[in-house]
Amino acid sequence: MLLFSGATVFAEETFNIADELDIDTEGINENLTPEAKNFFEENNISPENPETMTEISPKDVFTYVWEQFKSALKKPIKVFASIMAVILFAAFVESMEDSMSNKSLSKIFGVICVLISVGIISESVSDSIRTAADALNSGGTFMMGYVPVFAGITASSGSVTSAVSYNMLLLLVAETAVQLSGELIIPVLSICMAMGIVESINPDFHLSGITEAVKNTVTFVLGFIMTIFIGLLSLQSIVGASADTLGVKAAKFMVSNCIPVVGGAIADTYTTVKSSLGLLRGGAGFFGIAAIFIIILPPILEIAAIKLMLTAADVVSELFGVSQIKILIKNSNWIMTTVFSLLICFSVMLIISTAILMLVGLNIS
Repeated sequence: MLLFSGATVFAEETFNIADELDIDTEGINENLTPEAKNFFEENNISPENPETMTEISPKDVFTYVWEQFKSALKKPIKVFASIMAVILFAAFVESMEDSMSNKSLSKIFGVICVLISVGIISESVSDSIRTAADALNSGGTFMMGYVPVFAGITASSGSVTSAVSYNMLLLLVAETAVQLSGELIIPVLSICMAMGIVESINPDFHLSGITEAVKNTVTFVLGFIMTIFIGLLSLQSIVGASADTLGVKAAKFMVSNCIPVVGGAIADTYTTVKSSLGLLRGGAGFFGIAAIFIIILPPILEIAAIKLMLTAADVVSELFGVSQIKILIKNSNWIMTTVFSLLICFSVMLIISTAILMLVGLNIS
């Protein structure tokens, strides 16, 4: 009678790994940009529910990137159409130079065309520099709150040495990115933009070489730093994983053999808890990588679209022989290349380092 008269029950709450293990993950969600928060809320993604992350397919990622790129193309297309009109007008004026009685009028019209080009291009380039600096600042601020939490989860799952190295190096990168975005990137690149404008108006001032030197120096230094950073973190993580594995196995051996009766059960319990921590570490790592991807992707696509526009305008100005406008376009393209390199270097270091720590943690057993 009791068997057939039982009440029907159902679960009202989903299983939350972080709550079950009493781990606070609120620091991961702090300092997210509004766009990233909206994306995670719309897709129901959180570090506490790693299962939802497995539902994201490569098609979803490519669709999201394509939509963002189409949105980033709108303004550069308008800029390209405007600069094309100026180039054609400048080429027409130069072709009429031989028929002009006053030769100085051709130079005046040339300077006017350059000034119009400056107004068209400089606004787009300046906005892109500011957007990139804001993205670096937002990404660095997010990582300063995310890294200690993720490192703590990783250390709890047994990868203590790797977590310490990750915490120190990533906090250094995040702090550097925040400082660079506000105190160095905008002033230096604005000066380079001003030098390109001066040379385009008066070609006797050969200043664009300084911008090219800045671009080459930044590219070389970033490549060198990224190589050293990833190499150092990889070596420390691999060596640390060996030490952590030895410590974990020694602890399990001591518990299994020194504690009577329940020693084996305690060791098995540790293995179960560690597996849960590994799942939470994977979810937190994916969340951090996705957050950096969402924060950095819009400015990267915007700069890529502007570079595409500037490259096409450079080809057109070369075909029509408009040398002064070509100087301005080439200088602006070098500036965009420098900003693009900064964003790529910052995002790659954060994403790869997080992925390394996630993979190293799998070997601790």
